[in-house]
Amino acid sequence: MIDPDALNVWSEQRLVGYLWRNSLGQIGFRYDAEWIATGGFAISRTLPLDAGDAAAEEGVAHRFFANLLPEGGVRERIVRDLRIPNTDFDLLRAIGGECAGALSILPVERQPSGERHYRPLTDEDLANLAARRGRIYTAWPADERPRLSLAGAQDKCPVLFQNEVFPAPERGSFQPHLEIRAGGLSSSACL
Repeated sequence: MIDPDALNVWSEQRLVGYLWRNSLGQIGFRYDAEWIATGGFAISRTLPLDAGDAAAEEGVAHRFFANLLPEGGVRERIVRDLRIPNTDFDLLRAIGGECAGALSILPVERQPSGERHYRPLTDEDLANLAARRGRIYTAWPADERPRLSLAGAQDKCPVLFQNEVFPAPERGSFQPHLEIRAGGLSSSACL
């Protein structure tokens, strides 16, 4: 049986470690032994490689992983659109594979895809995306959604500026991007 209170943390195709939640919903973390043995890096100064388990009750792992998630109204819309409980762990399970940056958080039964795909955006697509303030969950099929779980309270969606066009990275693609915000475009690099 698959543990509904466990998630795997990946860096591209390498397993970094494991997340779990306790009965109070607090998140703990442990590095995978092979990650440590094969020269993996510490994902945060607050989660050093040699520290052993980051117990859920300490709150260190919970704070780090919760900071990968959207906040405020953005978070509320995602929770509503996906019909999931509004907890950090449930949100990580639902969209942790879409976090922009080096880490993906996935249910234990899933592995990250090594493929990189981009959805071409026409000028009209880009204008519609900006008008929707980056809201993607109701606009694209689940297997084509861009990596949009960008932390913070502002509405945004990552896109790549390449050869004078803006392709949107589909699920699992890690690339530098521009963020579409309510006020326009701003450059940004992956976390």
